[in-house]
Amino acid sequence: MQIIEFGAQRFSARADRTLWHPDSSTLLLSDLHLGKGAHFRQSGIPVPDGGETDDLNRLSNAITETNATSVWILGDLFHHPPSITDAQMDRWTNQLSGLKVQFHVILGNHDRNAHPFATALGFHIHPEPTLWQGIELAHHPDHGSQARIAGHVHPQIEFKTAADHLVCACFAVTDQRLLLLPAFTAFSGGPRFQPREASCYAIVGNEVLPPYI
Repeated sequence: MQIIEFGAQRFSARADRTLWHPDSSTLLLSDLHLGKGAHFRQSGIPVPDGGETDDLNRLSNAITETNATSVWILGDLFHHPPSITDAQMDRWTNQLSGLKVQFHVILGNHDRNAHPFATALGFHIHPEPTLWQGIELAHHPDHGSQARIAGHVHPQIEFKTAADHLVCACFAVTDQRLLLLPAFTAFSGGPRFQPREASCYAIVGNEVLPPYI
């Protein structure tokens, strides 16, 4: 866990890919992409099953560990709403219904026509951006904002040695005006940031590293 001070607020960047705001008992995350694996399999791409169950279990554990009272998902709650099935909705409802928190979502580019699904899962839907604690919450980045927390990008950082390399999801802060959250789903890729581009808090195993210089 690493402390990130941003927009006059103090956050903890967690290895489970959530951003914790203790003053409001709020967890922030982005890019859950529910249904992504199933959509790939429906398209004939043989990706393994069970990834989103692991993601939702990780979210449940984060809520339990922090005693969060609210959760904000900053876009791409779903991957492809037209392909969502009743069986998927039943499974997601069962996993989320026991979590005693208020769920909030700002819909992302993958969430087109997702309103009925998000509402059925108990999410309060908010516009983009939404002002929260003096900070803009959004799915899409906007470098013109004074302080915005966003997703969409799926930031990563690469560590290299002469013999090997390691690519990690990360929290990325640029110019103290934009804080990019890692994709919450483990089934994702994304651009690799250079240290000169952002302060990157890499997630390595169960730890979050301080910015690599």
